Amino acid sequence: MNGPVNCSSDFQRVNNSFATKCFLLGTALLGAVAISAHAAAPDPAALEFFEKKIRPLLAENCYKCHSAQAEKLKGGLMLDSKDGLLKGGDTGPAITPGDPEKSLLIKAVRYADENLQMPPKGKKLSAEQIADLETWVKAGAADPRTGKVEGKANEIWTKTKTHWAFQPIRKATPPTVKDRAWVKGPLDAFVLAKLEEKNLKPSAPADKRTLIRRATFDLTGLPPTAEEVATFLKDKSTNAFAKVVDRLLASPRYGERWARHWLDVARYADTKGYMFQEERRYPYSYTYRDYVIKAFNTDVPFDQFIVQQIAADQLELGEKKEPLAAMGFLTLGRRFLNNQNDIIDDRIDVVSRGLLGLTVACARCHDHKFDPIPTKDYYSLYGVFASSKEPHEKPLLGITPPKHDEYLAEKKQRQENLENFKAQKEKEAWAGLRGRVSDYLMTWHDFQTLTNKPEAGQFAQEHKVDNGVLQRWTGSLDAWKKASNNIFAPWFAFAEVDGTNFAAKAKELAAGFVANTNKLIHPVVAGLFTNAPTSLKQVADIYGKLFIDTEARWQKLLEEQAKQTNATAAVALPDANWEALRQILYAEGSPVNVPRGELDRLFDVPSGQHIAELRRVIDELDATHPGAPPRAMSMKEGDVVTPHVFLRGNANNAGPDVPRQFLQVLSGETRKPFEKGSGRLELAQAIVSKDNPLTARVLVNRVWLRHFGKALVKTPSDFGLRCEPPTHPELLDWLASDFMEKGWSLKQLHRTMMLSSAYQQSSDGGTTPVKALTTSKSKAGPVATTGAVIDPENHLLWKMNRQRLDFEELRDALLFVSGKMDLTMGGLPVEIVADPSPPRRTIYGYIDRQNLPGLFRTFDFANPDSTSPQRFYTTVPQQALFLLNSPFVVQQ
Repeated sequence: MNGPVNCSSDFQRVNNSFATKCFLLGTALLGAVAISAHAAAPDPAALEFFEKKIRPLLAENCYKCHSAQAEKLKGGLMLDSKDGLLKGGDTGPAITPGDPEKSLLIKAVRYADENLQMPPKGKKLSAEQIADLETWVKAGAADPRTGKVEGKANEIWTKTKTHWAFQPIRKATPPTVKDRAWVKGPLDAFVLAKLEEKNLKPSAPADKRTLIRRATFDLTGLPPTAEEVATFLKDKSTNAFAKVVDRLLASPRYGERWARHWLDVARYADTKGYMFQEERRYPYSYTYRDYVIKAFNTDVPFDQFIVQQIAADQLELGEKKEPLAAMGFLTLGRRFLNNQNDIIDDRIDVVSRGLLGLTVACARCHDHKFDPIPTKDYYSLYGVFASSKEPHEKPLLGITPPKHDEYLAEKKQRQENLENFKAQKEKEAWAGLRGRVSDYLMTWHDFQTLTNKPEAGQFAQEHKVDNGVLQRWTGSLDAWKKASNNIFAPWFAFAEVDGTNFAAKAKELAAGFVANTNKLIHPVVAGLFTNAPTSLKQVADIYGKLFIDTEARWQKLLEEQAKQTNATAAVALPDANWEALRQILYAEGSPVNVPRGELDRLFDVPSGQHIAELRRVIDELDATHPGAPPRAMSMKEGDVVTPHVFLRGNANNAGPDVPRQFLQVLSGETRKPFEKGSGRLELAQAIVSKDNPLTARVLVNRVWLRHFGKALVKTPSDFGLRCEPPTHPELLDWLASDFMEKGWSLKQLHRTMMLSSAYQQSSDGGTTPVKALTTSKSKAGPVATTGAVIDPENHLLWKMNRQRLDFEELRDALLFVSGKMDLTMGGLPVEIVADPSPPRRTIYGYIDRQNLPGLFRTFDFANPDSTSPQRFYTTVPQQALFLLNSPFVVQQ
């Protein structure tokens, strides 16, 4: 055994008793009742979901017919307010909060009833949009709209001037307190001052066994060993606990534990989410995870850590390319079937909520309804990321793993399979285009003769030709017509003949072409009209056969040369007249000589699917072979984009142009647009600027949450106008200021928090009565009460909060105390849900964001779909059943 298995009061445990299972079930049922009772008060996450997903959907698809602005209100239904939704229209309420199956709106968007379909006329919502509506209704249909004009800009900006989070960080002087002996540093003074205001006293110090267990789990995610506990118990020096903290911070296990906290914020996963015929795994996702672990272990200054994650490609890195892996922070989100607008939205969200505590993504379709973030600011950031791209060939990180030769050989074989198959299909596609000259000539003519021309792509589809190739033919034919091209001159002449008198006029034209007295017609073409055509389609077929014959001559020449040894490769047909015809098929810019990069769309469906599968197996090799050299999931500069607002979030509805620049609320009205390329580096520098009042506060608050169980600001990823103020505002600012002054050192921040008396309190405090003023008019005067009565939520920190072990700590502790843990660091992810489960630390487990294993969900693992500010803990029977029945637990 590596250490004692004990269940201190500081860390609750689920035991193996039948009574515990019953207790858990009862608690779960009570929890469900409690949740139901509070359903009327939607939490910020529910409102954010409405603003990000539901409001834009309704505005784009429904308001035209169902809002106060509709020219003609249909069905008496108004969907632009909460009351309108609940009241409904002529057929009744539009939604039943909590029950999608009883909601008419859900029935309508599903097209389940042919008489009730919204939006109408075949404009059905996508499956994802319908799922969003179902999720929203099922969760209670949170809706902040009142039917009035909300979120007026001037009202929001007025509130902004006094909102605490937007004020400069000031390092307040620690207050004077009565119990000076309890104060070990400024942190304690701020905490104790709040307690003394309420006439409360802090709890007694935790015993040393509890304290070392608390610190070891906090910093490493593992229990202490028996030897470590014994050493600490024997150490009677005044700095005994400081030595424990320093030892734990120096352990490589520290980086593994605290990297996991950051990976929650970074919405880390090893897969892209749902993808169609594409490898779902990111081949080098693990390099970001390993970068974060190393950065925490080496105490990379956090401002530098942030800059590397946003713009490492623009830093002077020299020979050390490892920081490029930091950009997985941007690139490892869900891929939304490769919809670039959604991918960029996800990147804006992880940067703004993860680093700034602002819900900027809510301004994608309209000015933010609650915070000072106009839509223009959203698209300023959109332009930054739209001006960046991911390199096709990911940069190497300079490490050659074992079995690299095996990997190279296998990859070469798989790439050859792809290239050979694709080359064959490209050859077939080019041959097909050269054999369809007739079809494209007739489609071109039919489109030119239309008075009211339809959309070109639709017209091409109806005529079973490729629109891109048709546009190439259109451009070439227009140029040849202006230049009186001698090959196509007869075609243009026949094409202008009135169809009702075609035969007579064509006979006259044909005779002139055959005679070719002025030598303006290509001689081979002139000889094609000895028999006058009777329709334009026949003319097109004559041209089609001509180019098929030309292709046959060229292929025959190539075959003859292939049979000869030492033959010079042919570059042209020997007959100049036929070579001129061959150039129509093979010259650069020819309408049928489509570049290789554009040929994929011409492949038939089975061929396209097979090519996608061959590409997938190459990506699979990169993601799974131990010999694949690690590469960075990085970004690089692309073509600089001048962004414009998407009106109502619709990319096809362009609004005004905006410059690429930082948020106005954080940089003022005198801000300057970014000037260096995409602006990513300037964005990163603005985020970590000491003049930015948010970044340090947000990070300090996240660290406090992990150490004390509750954050100073209740909503770690939302410091906007709707958030509750910090419980200790002066302390938050003091910590943020001190953090920046000490070089943005995370390890130093840990020391500041953990070496305080506040951190070292017992979690069993509050049982000793203290004097507090009563609000009653009793003549008895002050009465004795407890911290549990005055501050039951422990906002004032009169004791240490009890904390549950999370999923990683629970699994890792089982491995650790069994002596079976494999402490190998880094590398490819492992399937920890396999049987038998690999004995690696849980942070190295494979995370499939599309199909997150039930075990992860049972123990409240962070949702990897978006940045996760904190984990929410549940108590359900499945947790006890896992500990009772899991083969993994039995094996340990």
